[in-house]
Amino acid sequence: MKRNSTIARLALPLLVGTLAYGQAAAAQQATLAITPPRTETQASLPVQAVGANINITPRRVIFDRTKRTEAVYVFNQGTTPVTVDVALVDNAMLPSGEIVPVARLGERGAQALAARVQSARPWLLAAPSRLTLPPGQGRTVRVRATLPDGGNAAEYRSHLTVTTIPAADSGLTAEQAAAAEKGELVLRIQSVFGISIPLIVRGGEPNATGSIGTISATTSREGPALLVPLQRKGSTSLYGNIELRTAKEVVGIVRGVAVYAETDERTAVVPLLRPLRKGETVTALYTSDDVRKSAPIASGTYTAP
Repeated sequence: MKRNSTIARLALPLLVGTLAYGQAAAAQQATLAITPPRTETQASLPVQAVGANINITPRRVIFDRTKRTEAVYVFNQGTTPVTVDVALVDNAMLPSGEIVPVARLGERGAQALAARVQSARPWLLAAPSRLTLPPGQGRTVRVRATLPDGGNAAEYRSHLTVTTIPAADSGLTAEQAAAAEKGELVLRIQSVFGISIPLIVRGGEPNATGSIGTISATTSREGPALLVPLQRKGSTSLYGNIELRTAKEVVGIVRGVAVYAETDERTAVVPLLRPLRKGETVTALYTSDDVRKSAPIASGTYTAP
């Protein structure tokens, strides 16, 4: 018996969430052809850029008995208005230095780290929770901290995370859906990006000390680099800059390198400004970037083979 076949024209909005620290938002529209069985599917992926480009300052906030409030400035460097959500999120640092939400540590086989993360959310209040930023303008998020009772010297940390929200009109219009060819599935893919900074609550003085393990060579996206293992002891985090020096010049530098309190050791990748010569010795210096107490944390050496 002969059967009539019906080809449906479908238009579906699809939202894909992605978190990328310090990167601009992007969107793309894809047209995927629906073909009969046993034939190859064709795809066309034209890219459409979005003007959202979020920046946040300062890059880190430490609350203690001398500091209880902070104004965090969120700025839209893009060319279109953007709405963002503001939230406090608990993250953990892996030995690679990667920052991962505590809720997703199990996916990375690092669930044991979760017990070592001391959340600062009970001690923090951030407002407002949503901002609309015109292009080229910014808004302020007010953060207030209270300190644990009883002279607790522990360190608590959460991340103030700002995440873009897709515009209400980011899906396909009826006209766009109707314009699709027969047998095509049209998808609108809207990426969601975010940026975050650590908020630290300390009831006492920082007591962390650092050292540098065995340095080794590697290759990064920028070219030759050195792997610098940073080791930490104590109950608080370390923050600083790594500088690579020969006897005559600086050959590499990375700023804003942290070792969080739940991590005893992490490895930092420091790109080299030039390849090292055979037998050349480099000294790695890890120095605190705290303007009030800037001081050397640790040092180590590496000799090129």
